[in-house]
Amino acid sequence: MSGKRFARSGNAGGPAKSREALTKAYLRVFSGADGEMVLADLAATVGYYRRPSYGEWMARTRTPNGFELHSALSNARAEVVQHIMGFLTLDEAQLAALEKAARMEE
Repeated sequence: MSGKRFARSGNAGGPAKSREALTKAYLRVFSGADGEMVLADLAATVGYYRRPSYGEWMARTRTPNGFELHSALSNARAEVVQHIMGFLTLDEAQLAALEKAARMEE
């Protein structure tokens, strides 16, 4: 290990400054073509726009067994994308573009 310490938002000051520093960092990382591409890939990978459907589950498996776990796992994975998006200020057009890009990645 090199002994390097990771930067932390808490080093920016109090809670408000910490949140501001973290928000700016997320905006830097997820802006521009590369950031958008990574966010779309992440959304596709975790199935952010493919939420579990009980009807589809029953049609495929013919049993409710396992759906609750499947749904919980899907929600947990989607939480990562939701956390990131909580720092970004995406308008309706940007959200629609993200969804379209993520669906094209699938």
